[in-house]
Amino acid sequence: MVTINDEETLRRFVLRARRVQAHSLVQNCDELLYASGEFQGQVDVSGRMSITRRLPSDEEVFESLASRVRPLTVKSEPVYYVKVFDAINRSLRESDVDEAQRARLGELQRAWEAAEIQGTQMQAYAVQSARIDGTDTTNLVSDTQLAAAWLYADLVHSDAQGPKQEALAFPLRERYAAAVRLFSHLAALTVATLKAVEILRDSGALAIEESPWEEDVVVGASEFVQEARVFVAPLGSARPDLRYSLALGEEWSAFTVTELLRQDPANHVRVMLRDEAGGTIAWYESAVSRRKPDETTAEWDVLVAGSVVFKFSFDLQDERMTGAHFLGWDAFDSTNELKLASTQLLVQLHHTVAMAFEVQEQELITLSPPTFTERELKELEVIAQTAEDIVTIERITGQALDPCNPPFDDRDRVRLRRTRLTWEGRIVHAMRHPVTVAAPDGHPPQVIVITAGTFDVGDAQVPTPNTLMRHPDMTATETGTAPEVGPEAKTYRMQPPDGEQFFAWAPERVRVSSDDDLAITASWDLIGIDETAFS
Repeated sequence: MVTINDEETLRRFVLRARRVQAHSLVQNCDELLYASGEFQGQVDVSGRMSITRRLPSDEEVFESLASRVRPLTVKSEPVYYVKVFDAINRSLRESDVDEAQRARLGELQRAWEAAEIQGTQMQAYAVQSARIDGTDTTNLVSDTQLAAAWLYADLVHSDAQGPKQEALAFPLRERYAAAVRLFSHLAALTVATLKAVEILRDSGALAIEESPWEEDVVVGASEFVQEARVFVAPLGSARPDLRYSLALGEEWSAFTVTELLRQDPANHVRVMLRDEAGGTIAWYESAVSRRKPDETTAEWDVLVAGSVVFKFSFDLQDERMTGAHFLGWDAFDSTNELKLASTQLLVQLHHTVAMAFEVQEQELITLSPPTFTERELKELEVIAQTAEDIVTIERITGQALDPCNPPFDDRDRVRLRRTRLTWEGRIVHAMRHPVTVAAPDGHPPQVIVITAGTFDVGDAQVPTPNTLMRHPDMTATETGTAPEVGPEAKTYRMQPPDGEQFFAWAPERVRVSSDDDLAITASWDLIGIDETAFS
């Protein structure tokens, strides 16, 4: 059995009490009038009386209120009212609490004790029944027994025991009417106790963290929407256990728009990219994303690589498609992953002689894809390389960045590639020009510290890790003081040897213990950029 401390008891009470307070019946002051247990009687001249007891308009709604209150009435629960008041009283033992507040706590505790749902005590009334001839007489049954029997026999259990069994001699409506009075009263007591705890917290007498007042206690919505990535695998595949690894097995693949469309076998299309010799450069399991049939023609949109839609029209003869015509294509780039996929496909198309669309292993149409000038091709390759770097950083950091779009220059590309490599735990070449840094202790720094931040690449704000730079033979030249940093702070001009570059790494991603560890583990490898000469 787990024992919890007083602070945790009060934290849990606040959460439960706020959940009771948020209930619609409690929010409506008129509804809480049920707590009075009022009887209304009308007597006519003959002496006959009709007795009316108000009940909630929705029985199911009241049942939900009773369920929210119930843990406060059960001895085994951590928020049982006795445990809550014991925790409050122990916490206040050494506190300077106003006598009025202590008196209020005493009143509340006595009210809770009087409203105890176990036992045979009468809280407001008791009932007994018998036939007019005096037969079939029941025991005198209290409202406590009736309410408890409703809870344990009619609502959350079906095993009323002990004194509760005597209440089963009365109909459900009698048990329910008693429960309405008692649980409405308990709901009101819960809210009053919560307010008392809040006052004690605000005065500093009770030390309770803010979180139980900030956490959600109700959903408050009619639907639950989450943004997520979904992965699918063949039936029977081993389920991944995220406790051991975030990596999925090879049989798991992302559930994409293409996969959604391909749930209908009629949408299956295979796209083959072929070279001059008829060999396959690449192939894609694709899908028809739109059909528009007419009497004599039909139009198809085919989604390829999840990012480019190719549009076709066909002539129809006896419901058979003939005379296919290519109408054009649209590329999607609303995310960096889509931009990467569409750009890589366009680069592949430049090297493709024939693009064949196959349906049910029959070739539907073959296109001669567009080609690009050398300049256009290089621009596409640079965009693809840049998008790949950003997508890699997105996957490492778990952050979705705004789509990257030109213009960006070679300096942006170099900084992006260095950032990606440092996120991957590589040691890379950094700048070769000197940098000025401030040393708080006034001594020449042994490493140059660059704090985490962001920088802009084509409107994408790319996050950077905490980074260190050093060269074993760098020089430090004192250039002045930095009083804004500290009373002993000085500035230094740090410079690597002529013709050489600093080394850069992210200390949280790779360990560098000494200069012996300072070796380049990954080159930039960027199109059109010479790493040894770039400055």
